[in-house]
Amino acid sequence: MKNFSLKDSRITDGFWANRQTINAENTIPAVYNRFKETGRFDALKCEKKETPTHIFWDSDVAKWLESAAYLLFRKEDKQIRAWYDEAVEDICKSQREDGYFNSFFQVYEPDKIFTVRDKHELYCAGHLFEAAVAGKQYLNDDRLLNFSEKYVNYIYERFVEKKDASFRSPGHEEIELALLKLYELTGKEKYKELSAFFIDMRGTEEDLAHLGDAYYTKTPSYAQAQCPVREQTEAMGHSVRATYLYIAMADLARITGDKELREATEKLFENIVDKKMYITGGIGCTNVGERFASAYHLPNATSYTETCAAIGLALFCDRMQQLTGEAKYGHVFERALYNGVLSGISLDGDKFFYTNPLEMDIDLFRYNRALLTAQSYTPIPERVKVFGCSCCPPNITRFIEELPSFIWYADEEKNELILSQYISSSLSNDFVDAFVSSSFPQSGKVCVKVDSKGKKITLKLRIPQWCDKKFENAKDGYLVYEGVFNGEEICVDFEMKVKLAYANGNVWENSGRTAVTYGPIVFCAEGKDNDFALPKVAISDAQNAVLEKTEDGYALRLQLPAYLLKNTKALYTFESPEYEEITLQMIPYFAWANRGENDMRVWFPYKR
Repeated sequence: MKNFSLKDSRITDGFWANRQTINAENTIPAVYNRFKETGRFDALKCEKKETPTHIFWDSDVAKWLESAAYLLFRKEDKQIRAWYDEAVEDICKSQREDGYFNSFFQVYEPDKIFTVRDKHELYCAGHLFEAAVAGKQYLNDDRLLNFSEKYVNYIYERFVEKKDASFRSPGHEEIELALLKLYELTGKEKYKELSAFFIDMRGTEEDLAHLGDAYYTKTPSYAQAQCPVREQTEAMGHSVRATYLYIAMADLARITGDKELREATEKLFENIVDKKMYITGGIGCTNVGERFASAYHLPNATSYTETCAAIGLALFCDRMQQLTGEAKYGHVFERALYNGVLSGISLDGDKFFYTNPLEMDIDLFRYNRALLTAQSYTPIPERVKVFGCSCCPPNITRFIEELPSFIWYADEEKNELILSQYISSSLSNDFVDAFVSSSFPQSGKVCVKVDSKGKKITLKLRIPQWCDKKFENAKDGYLVYEGVFNGEEICVDFEMKVKLAYANGNVWENSGRTAVTYGPIVFCAEGKDNDFALPKVAISDAQNAVLEKTEDGYALRLQLPAYLLKNTKALYTFESPEYEEITLQMIPYFAWANRGENDMRVWFPYKR
């Protein structure tokens, strides 16, 4: 299977068209301005400053450049074009004659190039290569592509030919998937070979014997090096690094037909989804190393769930969809998209979350922040404009711009077309013309028009995981239609309902609790809307829920009959608890924390 480029697929209207407008008008300029203020763009000139450049600033800028390339293809913007051109010129001018570029190492520690595994040199290079592919593909701009070809040659010489680098595989994966993007753009075997070298080397005896000056030498699982990749069955270590590796593994398996790599990615995906993923599609539960923990360890108030990790999971789903064509990957992409990814950005588009908790006790947060020493880890209750580590903001901007390419998939040799995400959009190329009119996430109604250009094709529409409706033409998670399509309209109502969701009993914090959902949306309650303490609320059912569809950024609001535990005078008592009936006001999880500091809860006790 393959997805379609932005040249073929575009979002036309609805919920995600609005998000793309906010991205273009607010988010991408806001991220540029904050990066300019903090010195990220000036660092590209590679001029020594009193305060050194951060080791991964190049990657922040590269993701912004990738976002800008996608946006400029969609709509011209003179200011963004000027910023884009200036940054690209600075990068190309600062590149060394031998091809190397890194605004930190070549200025401040040139004697330590490729000696410190965990200082993100290859990670930064990978993001620059992704920006180069976007620039060439959508703006017909060769500058960063030429830059990348020189840089890849240098990396290949150091790691494959001379093997004089102090380590064998990157500490933070990213370059592997970027090299495969370069390969698919140019057809040059060297890029595929170098990606395969890094993938195949990870976790081998040679890799572990050459870790350089790595901080996590004693825990190779942190960087997914506990064993060779084809032997890995459990998602371990830093969650963003892990998903970027798995993306590259899936890409390489698709390109080469490597069955062992495919089997490994399938097992790793199942491990994440069955044992290590939040209901929001968030992954990486602990702040200790931003990593996966043991199975079913999914705390709410201290959940780390970095925004980049949710994006990484969504991109992994995209690659697995391409590799296998199976509907389950579209299910998880949808879950992450509407919850774990979208929660990382404010409704107005200029503030961000790095981490995304599923519960906020604002009094506990203030208490922990008041401690001068030994603070307990507590996620922040409001989004901010920039972080010291600002990988997430430009990751969101590029993801929202690239979203049209994750809607449709096709196997043109088999004349098979899959609609995976229900986003109002158009698709037009030599294979088909298609149009989607979708009311997601406000309702499950979708209409699809397809012109198969005289060919008999198999059209598949993914049946969402939350849909209870039975269809006669359902097969393997899809609605299946066959024939020659001449623009006929197929309309389906997947019948979104307010439903209660329950966690596996092995999830300690959520055993006996329930969460409220509506189609792909996970709901939460905020203190701002409810004049009672959220921990005292219990939920029984969702049959009498009242759903309000709005035209604001929230899209949905919900009133749910619930029960409030009555207070007793004693801290503890032998009396059975008493409840009073109340109405709980709820909003989509992605929309919380847009009205100041606030209590918030996703999971509630289930009252029979």
